[in-house]
Amino acid sequence: MSQKSLRFIILFAVILSGLPFLAGSLFQNDDYLYTGLLLNPIDGFSYLAKMQIGMRGEWQFHLPYTANEGHGAFLFMFYILLGHIARIFSIEPIIVFHLARLAAGFVLCWGIVSFLRSIRVKWIEITLNYLLLMILFGSGMGWLAGPLGVFTMDFWVAEAYPFLSMLANPHFPLGIGLLLFFFSGIQNSRGIKWFDPFLGVILAIVMPFGVVVGVAVSAVFNLLRLIQREEIFWKLPVAYGLPAGLMLIYQYIAILSDPLLREWNAQNQTPTPSPFVFLISFAPLIFFALIGFGFWLIRDRNSNLTLSAAWLLGGIVLAYIPFALQRRFLLGFFIPVGVFALLGLGRIAGEQANKFLRWFWLIFPLTFLTNLFFLLGAFQAFSQHQYPLYLTKNDQAMLEWMQREVCPTKAVFLTPAEFGLLIPAYTDCRVVYGHPFETVNAKKIETWLAEFYGGKINLEELNRFIIQYQVDYIVWDQSSSTQTPNMIEDMPVIYQNNQYLILRARGNS
Repeated sequence: MSQKSLRFIILFAVILSGLPFLAGSLFQNDDYLYTGLLLNPIDGFSYLAKMQIGMRGEWQFHLPYTANEGHGAFLFMFYILLGHIARIFSIEPIIVFHLARLAAGFVLCWGIVSFLRSIRVKWIEITLNYLLLMILFGSGMGWLAGPLGVFTMDFWVAEAYPFLSMLANPHFPLGIGLLLFFFSGIQNSRGIKWFDPFLGVILAIVMPFGVVVGVAVSAVFNLLRLIQREEIFWKLPVAYGLPAGLMLIYQYIAILSDPLLREWNAQNQTPTPSPFVFLISFAPLIFFALIGFGFWLIRDRNSNLTLSAAWLLGGIVLAYIPFALQRRFLLGFFIPVGVFALLGLGRIAGEQANKFLRWFWLIFPLTFLTNLFFLLGAFQAFSQHQYPLYLTKNDQAMLEWMQREVCPTKAVFLTPAEFGLLIPAYTDCRVVYGHPFETVNAKKIETWLAEFYGGKINLEELNRFIIQYQVDYIVWDQSSSTQTPNMIEDMPVIYQNNQYLILRARGNS
């Protein structure tokens, strides 16, 4: 496969990452508007809500899914910047989101190629394009485990898999790409460049966990080199990691110093699934990777593979350290798995091209099936106009009215949980509940909401809640109950359509 083929693979990957969203747009009609989201729309709406901060001309992050605005801090600056870009150029935020996502996809592909070329192992140089195919389009065995009732990470932990990361959002592929450029610099043993500290800070802003992965892998890399009695490389990691670390320290202090952000951080937990699910999620490649790693460890210990080995080892260790956000450390983990899997296949094939190709074309389709099933599932969701991928015309009408009439004052809404997810993404209003992580005391409030909309809350309890959370308006979904409960029926109705009522809360001036 030639250099031209490599460029074609990259272009195809980026185009393919855009096609599902084009398909989603083609399924919208007068009754249903496509939101532009696909993978994990709950977090997708939270990204749009952060962009909404920039759309208002602000820079400080405030939890948009919590009634109290709090002190704010300079967090999530990447999405706030995208919001400013959307405002300056008068472009819809979702369009800026996807333009950034596609651009980040090119950065990711460029970073992968740069990293693979920096390894400088003959077998990888010979099979580079096949390895790129495997890394860009491969996945795990979720397609087989899913029907058996096992929900594996290759369907939802997008940051671990290049293809899923390109579908999910802009910051995953951009963060992985920046991390790969850092790793390429270490493998090339290059000196410090003037831009290295800036790249580290950008990585800390875009993907804070990427800094931790980068520093941890660098430490394991140098430890392995020390064991092999080879020169350690510390200058570039320090130049890259020190300013990035200072940025992380600021973010941590900012979170701890704001009571709301501190509570949000405490409930924001992303544990890694069990080792059994982990293996299935990276199978079958991880088994071939273990073969390749075994040959490297026992036989040649080629120093050109030391960094990939450090990433493979470090990724597994980080994924199970006792830390609430341990799953985030799997950032780009499929890449070292792919590198050693290709080496393992090469060993099995005796590094003979014909045998290798037979093995490759047997294994590669198995690794792509999960992604294929994901795309087919997306097509089915589009054809059924599934919520929240699509908004109804009633949703659209009410959101537009809110933004025009009451949201310039950042009014607080009490809404059903599913609609609370939408309001901060499309308006300047705030909600009492809308996101399982970004709503402070989310479980407690979600339980209260279920009781309120289920008719189990009395007037006294409602009034206390309104005062506590400074609720300005209440949204009532008439499709779930055609009759409003007695405790709110005397509240003035300020907006109504075929599905929703908006009532002015008691005590609101």
